[in-house]
Amino acid sequence: MGILSEMFDEEENRYSAAPVGELLAQGDYESSREKMLSGYKEFRKKYAVRSLIGRLLVVLLATASAIFMVVTSSSDQRDVPIFCLILCLFIGGWFISQSVSNKKKYMAGVDSLTGIPYHAEIYTDKVKIVDMSPIPEVSQEEQSELTENKEDGVPEKAEENPSTVIHLDEYIVDILDREDVYVLVVRKAYVFIIPKDAFTAEENQKVKEKLSAIMGIRYKK
Repeated sequence: MGILSEMFDEEENRYSAAPVGELLAQGDYESSREKMLSGYKEFRKKYAVRSLIGRLLVVLLATASAIFMVVTSSSDQRDVPIFCLILCLFIGGWFISQSVSNKKKYMAGVDSLTGIPYHAEIYTDKVKIVDMSPIPEVSQEEQSELTENKEDGVPEKAEENPSTVIHLDEYIVDILDREDVYVLVVRKAYVFIIPKDAFTAEENQKVKEKLSAIMGIRYKK
């Protein structure tokens, strides 16, 4: 979660002074491989695959046009159409390879994230996810060194659990409300999956009613 937090440092700084919204739900959970894969499958179907199909359709039209130009051009005028055809095939292959690569990267990271304890809070204006993994204790010697290195002699502030804050008032954020998970999608690229069983049935109902009204079409049921 520390890496994920870095992705949103800019957003956190921009909204650090924003008023706290109404708390709708909060709870603890452990990341589950099954639910992470289930949520990612929904993301792939809703965003990645649709985006890939759209790009491939454009490439297909360009490829068909290049083939037509190759067929109808004289032998001494085919260099440019052939180059365009090769370029179209290369671009199409690159789109497919990127999609496959992104899926492989996510699948490779699933195992390393499985079993990590989290605390999630859903507000009317944001979602906060805190990594609750135990923080390594600082020895007395290390603490003394930190204190001595500070000019004012004040001890360093205790390290806090890394957290990620996703601001729901940003139009780059969508929520997929599925049967067992919430899938938070940022910029149609970053995915955060929160199991619904981290909250009570009343809290889940409150999230659905409030956020569907606030986010509109960005809250997808």
